[in-house]
Amino acid sequence: MTKKKTAVTGARASAAPKAAATKTAVQEAVSPVALQLKKWDEAVRLFTQRSFEEACARFREVAKGPDSQVADKARSYLQICERKTARPELQLKTSEDHFNYGVERMNARDLERARFHLERALGLEPEGDHILYTLALCSGLSGDGSGACENLKRAIALEPRNRIMARQDAEFAALAGQFPALRAMLLNDGS
Repeated sequence: MTKKKTAVTGARASAAPKAAATKTAVQEAVSPVALQLKKWDEAVRLFTQRSFEEACARFREVAKGPDSQVADKARSYLQICERKTARPELQLKTSEDHFNYGVERMNARDLERARFHLERALGLEPEGDHILYTLALCSGLSGDGSGACENLKRAIALEPRNRIMARQDAEFAALAGQFPALRAMLLNDGS
């Protein structure tokens, strides 16, 4: 009888790990709704952190989930994210359009884009002394001392008052400290 008892005890012992493994597998298997809610939480967290592009991707996943109420909310948030990430296409056609946008970009210290648009403005209006003056400033702020000097020289040749304006401009004064050629041009009386 002891052999029979041992066999039964052994069967129970081997069944215990199988039952534990099955219980773990069931716990690890996440329902589609629970997965959708987990993605929802991630999307909302990204949304509140203002990471709209990443949140868009998460809300798209949530919108495909089985819970229709959560999916509807996700679609609403997705529309908000898409509006926040949409970049309006600029319709810059004239020299003035490019100049104004270039000034705005320069003030935001997006100097590469500012320079691009100021050069486009200059291409459309080659005798625009105000464009050359601003391009000189943008060049200097970008670290291009020779570009600053050349553009300011052309601006002064077109309109001599640009020299006086540059002398009184705090940003040009700072650049004159960095670039000796620019300092010499500002100190020159124009004769």
